[in-house]
Amino acid sequence: MQPVVSAVEATGKTAPTSIYAIQGYAPKRDSAGKPYSGRFFAACDSAHAGQFDAAYAEWEERKDADLKDYWPRSEIPFGHMTHQRQPLPRHGYLLWADMFNPRQLLVHAQLLKAIVETGSFDWKVREYVLGAFQQYLRNQNLFCFWDGGYDKLVPHMSNNNYHPKSNIVENSVFPSLGRGNWISCTEGIVEGAEWAAQPWEPVSIESLLRRDPVLADQLIGKSEKVFPGDPVLDVTLHQGSSTDLLQLESGSLDLVITDPPFGGLLHYSELSDFFYVWLRLALKGKYPDIFGAEYTPKSLEAVANKAREPEDPDGFYQRLLAQCWREANRLLKPSGILAFTFHHSEDEPWVAVLESLFDAGYYLEATYPIRSDETKGDGEFGSKTIEYDIIHVCRKRTEEPKAVSWGRMRREVMADVRQLQAMLENHAKEGLPAADIQVIRRGKALEYFSRHYGKVYVDEGRTISVKEALVGINQLIDEDADKGKEPPPVNAEPITRQFLRTFGSATEMKRDQLQKFLKGSITTPDDFEQRGWCSEKSKVFTRVNPLDFAREWSGKHKRRLTSDLDQALVLIGACFDGSGINAADTLKNENFKPHVALKPLLEWLHRHGPDQANRNAASLAVSIYKAWAATQTAMPQQASLFEEYEV
Repeated sequence: MQPVVSAVEATGKTAPTSIYAIQGYAPKRDSAGKPYSGRFFAACDSAHAGQFDAAYAEWEERKDADLKDYWPRSEIPFGHMTHQRQPLPRHGYLLWADMFNPRQLLVHAQLLKAIVETGSFDWKVREYVLGAFQQYLRNQNLFCFWDGGYDKLVPHMSNNNYHPKSNIVENSVFPSLGRGNWISCTEGIVEGAEWAAQPWEPVSIESLLRRDPVLADQLIGKSEKVFPGDPVLDVTLHQGSSTDLLQLESGSLDLVITDPPFGGLLHYSELSDFFYVWLRLALKGKYPDIFGAEYTPKSLEAVANKAREPEDPDGFYQRLLAQCWREANRLLKPSGILAFTFHHSEDEPWVAVLESLFDAGYYLEATYPIRSDETKGDGEFGSKTIEYDIIHVCRKRTEEPKAVSWGRMRREVMADVRQLQAMLENHAKEGLPAADIQVIRRGKALEYFSRHYGKVYVDEGRTISVKEALVGINQLIDEDADKGKEPPPVNAEPITRQFLRTFGSATEMKRDQLQKFLKGSITTPDDFEQRGWCSEKSKVFTRVNPLDFAREWSGKHKRRLTSDLDQALVLIGACFDGSGINAADTLKNENFKPHVALKPLLEWLHRHGPDQANRNAASLAVSIYKAWAATQTAMPQQASLFEEYEV
């Protein structure tokens, strides 16, 4: 069977579409109490087809006449969101105008012309209405679709991508009902004007319940509007790169609040072009420096974009972000605060943000987890999910950090974290999820690390990186939280300890549960899977059977068998009944160099193996190891660099 996209690509056009049905509203049916509240679906007939044909004919007549200046003719430029993540040209989308059918182009061009030319309104009013026009663009294009579960239209950019849709919905323009019509798109700007005239703030009913239970009991919902009476003052807006804010004086700001891009998750300039190519038609004459260019500026966008920086997108992202932090550092007063949120379901971009932040001269004052984006779902409509929001509150470093050993920092970190224990236990009783509590604890540990950043030594002359620190912090906190549970051997490799601590004695773990517990550890399920320690099927990760693992290694050169857990799994697998592998032969192989943690790991797995067969095999492996060790020349014990037992 030929893929649909291959057939479409060959035509050089977008895929053909047909009108199958319309949705309407009958007030009399609604007032009579008929099902579906007066709404109905009807098959498309010749009259509806005639309407579309008439609009098409009118568009062809006017597009190069009175409407020629009010619709975009720009090509879709090469980009990550438009050509790599979703190859729009293969679907026939070559111009921005291709994202609209002729009737939609006719509607938008007429609306934009009316906003610019109608009446003698002040230009500020016209700009104000452009806000509604921008929203209407989202609701009237070939990327809108029908959500059967919610029984309504879903606008473009509901999940920020250019994923072509197969169940397209064309919106009406001026009805009194329905999502995304022109009237509903003006509601936001009207509400904004009302707020500016009489500002309000939401007060959480839950927090009010703790302060004034009597008052809270009289209210319903999750929050209540409060009108403080504060005026909305004039502000100054600047458009440009945050790496260069020379229009502002050094040391002049008390507070900087920002929401940096999330690594390579969203590419804002490429998404913004969808709106920009329309808005610039009305604004380029008024603001030529900002809207004169055909597309949004992209060269200084702080994102990991594989299309623009194919050699090292992550490095470019981190370097540019560091420049933004340094410029904010210049502007802040010595006592100033930088506050930002960072949202991502993966840890690598978080490491990049923290490294760039610390390199720019900040330390963490506090971190707060929130879960505002959790409702975006698991990849719904082709999106990439964002699981956690973490608010970071930072201050400028005003003195050089003091040198500290990793061992000493471990002890002080745990002392600070344990002081939070009573508060965290109280929050846990009130329903705060365990994963959120772990984010709080890791944040507290990171605060301490950030104060010594660049001077935390793991060895003479060797400092610990942010990534290494996060792995170590995760291990410390998880072990402290799991009091009563025996942790994996302290001299085992960090990735091994993370794997065994995460799985414990479990045979399998669901993907979402595994991802939550690895949050902040800079370890991903892929790290385990690539090592062959587990495999995923139907969103469940299952531990490898040591017997299968040992057989995979059978016949391979033992010099490459260096990982502590790899060695343990091979020996345990060899000790299964009927394995056909001699564990003693592996130990005696001159190319096999037993890891310092091998014996402690075998003993730990004997006590905590996932099932009795594993534990029995581990017990036999311990005995074989001890017998082999007794024949070896005594070797000096390796000192513990990290002073594990002192924590």
